[in-house]
Amino acid sequence: MDSTTCTSDGPWGATGTDQYFYFHDESATIKLYPAASTSSRPWSMNARVYLESSSTLKSTTPLAGVEQTHTPFSDSVLKLISRYSLRRLLIRVGDVASTSITNNNDIHDDVEQLLREERARGPSGTSVLASFIETEIEVENHNNINSKRQSKYDYRYKYASLLRYLLDNNLFPPCGAPLDSVRVRKHGHSTIVQSPKNETDTKNNIVEVESFLAADAATFCNPGIHALLLSKGAKTGEGGWGAAANNGACHPDENWGLFDSLFSSSSSSSSPSVVLSDLLLRSSLDSVLPSSWESKPNKRHSIWIDLDVSDSCYNAQLGPGEDECMIRVTRGASYQIELPSPTLKHVGGNEQRNALNLSLGDLILGNNKREGSKAWYPCPLSDSSKVSLYTPIGFTNKVATGTGLMNNDTNGNIHGGKSEFNALTWENGYFDFGAPWTQLYQNEQGSNDGISSSKFGISRTVQRPLGLSSIGTIVSVFRYNQTASQHHSASVKVESFDVLPGALIKPKIHTLRMVLYEGGGAGRDRFIPPLNTNECSSNRYSSLRCSEVMLSDLQNHNLLLNPDGTWLIERTVMLTPDSSLWMMVDFDEAYFPFQKFPADANRGIDAFPSRAIFSMEAATPITLYSSSLLLLPPVPDMSMPFNVISLSCTLWAFVLGSLLNILVKRATESVKTDFTGEKEKRPIDKLKEKFKDKIGRLKSVFRKEAKANAATNTNETAEMDANK
Repeated sequence: MDSTTCTSDGPWGATGTDQYFYFHDESATIKLYPAASTSSRPWSMNARVYLESSSTLKSTTPLAGVEQTHTPFSDSVLKLISRYSLRRLLIRVGDVASTSITNNNDIHDDVEQLLREERARGPSGTSVLASFIETEIEVENHNNINSKRQSKYDYRYKYASLLRYLLDNNLFPPCGAPLDSVRVRKHGHSTIVQSPKNETDTKNNIVEVESFLAADAATFCNPGIHALLLSKGAKTGEGGWGAAANNGACHPDENWGLFDSLFSSSSSSSSPSVVLSDLLLRSSLDSVLPSSWESKPNKRHSIWIDLDVSDSCYNAQLGPGEDECMIRVTRGASYQIELPSPTLKHVGGNEQRNALNLSLGDLILGNNKREGSKAWYPCPLSDSSKVSLYTPIGFTNKVATGTGLMNNDTNGNIHGGKSEFNALTWENGYFDFGAPWTQLYQNEQGSNDGISSSKFGISRTVQRPLGLSSIGTIVSVFRYNQTASQHHSASVKVESFDVLPGALIKPKIHTLRMVLYEGGGAGRDRFIPPLNTNECSSNRYSSLRCSEVMLSDLQNHNLLLNPDGTWLIERTVMLTPDSSLWMMVDFDEAYFPFQKFPADANRGIDAFPSRAIFSMEAATPITLYSSSLLLLPPVPDMSMPFNVISLSCTLWAFVLGSLLNILVKRATESVKTDFTGEKEKRPIDKLKEKFKDKIGRLKSVFRKEAKANAATNTNETAEMDANK
């Protein structure tokens, strides 16, 4: 494979004998799935799309600690790995947790696709996983408990600083700043620091730090798409990871490359980047997807950034025989689409068969094609740019000419399996979205039931029989649904990781109990275990075997108690085909002070999900996450503070109002007295005046009555004299 090489005379201005090798690869992978047939539709197809763009920088000298090297990667990436000694940084935003994986035997040997699907999986919401290389001083202090505790605090601070760096350098979606909420540990979201471990592909010990924000913050906004996937933003300096990885050294003024060609970085409302937002949010698919499609496992839509750094980048100098320093940035997106319905076509003579005619736009955007996304222009300086199409067994794929097909038979037909297309061989350097790409039809021996079983599964639930805010039990389940008669039916190694948040509940670790169920459909998603292990021997569960498992029976286990009461439980167990391991831990409710209640307390608080790594011999390990638990703490009646405040304020208003009225009235009389010079009368004087006034009024009344009587007597006397 050719590569872009930069020497001391190269365009990136390396110094001395240093050499930088730059590679850029992009791929669009479409996996077709048969949907359930109906009376009006004998068969139909849906698809999962994986889009990835990978930029790799190799150097003959270490790059960590070196700034202003003028390499194809921006200084922000080099400063990132130099400042934080990162072995890997994985940022994922997804709407649904990857709780299961389907049993796909057709690609079990395709390592690239398995790694691509591994990056697409993750917990629900926004998650950031950072793998730090442990320093020599930290390795020496492994046996010192206080040093180990201090080291965990140091890694938390280091992780918080890393998140702040990502936000400041536009390397994370700026919409709603969900990463900032993780950084300040709002709403009970905790940062998990795991014990140092030595991986097989590295010489140093690795410390993994992970945090997540639940699905309510996993918003696929257009600014977030620009920051994670695209190379150019609406303003200068908004390129994000695409610009940091140089986007395959493509011309900055053209929409070349996978993401910038399909989803333009224009800020216009009609920009095709809105199409990607709709695909990730599924806003245009919820009403049209059939029920069988909704019931399929792994419905996750996600975008991700995977930064991988080799150990050689942190050496003082590379000795003879040592590997080159390698930095790889992978940008990716994964989503589901619905394909058009098949139509009747003549295949020869009078024979008619249902065929599905698809264009490249149908395969990548489905029914979400819009004006503006007309063609894919692969980056001309890319080392590889390809399209991979996985067709189910029982279907034949007839490819159109000019698509760059790399593997086909003499008739140009592909009967199931994988077909690859080289985008760099397209005529005129692009392919129109509306041009025919392939014709798909079903063979007579094909199957159209659209049913696929889950091979591995993980779930986590909470049982609270006394109420939503009372005591309860947390149940974690790990499943292996492969039957003993199927291919690759060996035992699987499960490395699980559970977090019991001490800030939300009070776990009673002495109640931890584990039960292993084998046979009788124990590995299925809807398996319901008996109430107790004694019922396993009954006729109802004749083929089911169950046994209690102690921690000492496991291959490995580790229980760690954090200062805040949070328990970290790591376990390693071997599961046989058609089996499941159930872990139960009881807990008491935890009462919060009012300062720790979130704004929407009645919604509940999301707890860290369970995680499990399923690994088999000669197979790529598979990591699955359970859905995050929504725990509702005891919440008081939030209207009571309002009622108390209202009554208290009313009482105080009455008291203070009366007091103010009295004070103002007395002050007014005092001012009046000082202005007129009159002395204020004493209460006794005022009483005397009132008494004298009453007496005077009585005297006047008596006088009037006496005068009236005297006048009456005079008139009577005069009348008497006149009569005489």
